[in-house]
Amino acid sequence: MSANPTPAGMTPEEKAAFIRRRRGRNWAVFLTLLALVAIFYFVAMAKMQVH
Repeated sequence: MSANPTPAGMTPEEKAAFIRRRRGRNWAVFLTLLALVAIFYFVAMAKMQVH
């Protein structure tokens, strides 16, 4: 397994664009998971208040 996860044979510009897109996807996944955690938290708190 290679230590460099980018596809081989890329120009420096293509590599920079690849890394930028991957970073954007990582932020999207992070924000989605954070939103789900917040939703579950608030739903749980609301259910605890209702009895």
